[in-house]
Amino acid sequence: MYEGLFLIDNAHANMEWDTVVKHIHDILQKNGAEILKTEKWGEKKLAYKVSGHKRGTYLLIHFNAKNTAIALIKRDFQLSDYIVRSLIVKDDKIEELSQIGVIETVVTAEKDASKMPESAGADVSEKNDVSVNIADKG
Repeated sequence: MYEGLFLIDNAHANMEWDTVVKHIHDILQKNGAEILKTEKWGEKKLAYKVSGHKRGTYLLIHFNAKNTAIALIKRDFQLSDYIVRSLIVKDDKIEELSQIGVIETVVTAEKDASKMPESAGADVSEKNDVSVNIADKG
């Protein structure tokens, strides 16, 4: 599983968001990737200018792809007019956690924590830390 974080030109993101997302999905699918999750993080002011941009819109995509396809995907993103920067990392933690079922436990615990009084919610977060540590050893 891979995680791609994209900094998108704000002018394009504000005017044609759906086209930009479709463009990124098309690049991924053209290279054989299976898109699992797409999440818009919104517009942010950048700490410094990136390719002349002071603001940008972030998009996070989780996807599965073959290792050999990643170089081609990165090259296609570098040639895109919509994308200012991109970062693709292999996300082994989420893949490992999903294989042993810890993610479901953590999500369930988080949902339960929102229903519990404040002091009981702290106990649940400690339980979550233990689950992640178990996954790190595996």
